[in-house]
Amino acid sequence: MLMQNGKKKLAKLWFCGAGFLFLILFIQTFMNHYGEDVNEAWGWMVTNVIPTLSLIIGVLAADALDKRAKTDIVDTFLFKLTFGLSLIYLLAIVFHVLFQPFSPTEPLKMMRMSNLWLGPFQGLVSASLGVFFVSKPKNK
Repeated sequence: MLMQNGKKKLAKLWFCGAGFLFLILFIQTFMNHYGEDVNEAWGWMVTNVIPTLSLIIGVLAADALDKRAKTDIVDTFLFKLTFGLSLIYLLAIVFHVLFQPFSPTEPLKMMRMSNLWLGPFQGLVSASLGVFFVSKPKNK
């Protein structure tokens, strides 16, 4: 797989996932789901998604400015691992927000509690993305 194709697939996954999450939180905000604590809900979403989106944008911008050939071949296993971890992480965040109404625990308390597992998971995802983005190309 070409490195550029892998980067684009990861960017699409992350921007679609984050866009869907944004839409859900926007609707919940409009429906007053978080009441006066809406800033905390959005802060939770931002800390769980924006750092990774920033990394992806930075890499894509650097690539756009790079004059070298865009034909580097990437390790397929590393791409699949990174894509899989990203997908599971984004699904965990989306499911967390979607299933809040069915939980007896108040939404913001659930969000705070979810940081116990989302924080370390985000570290694994960020590490795999970082390694993927800076990995040396395989011999063609």
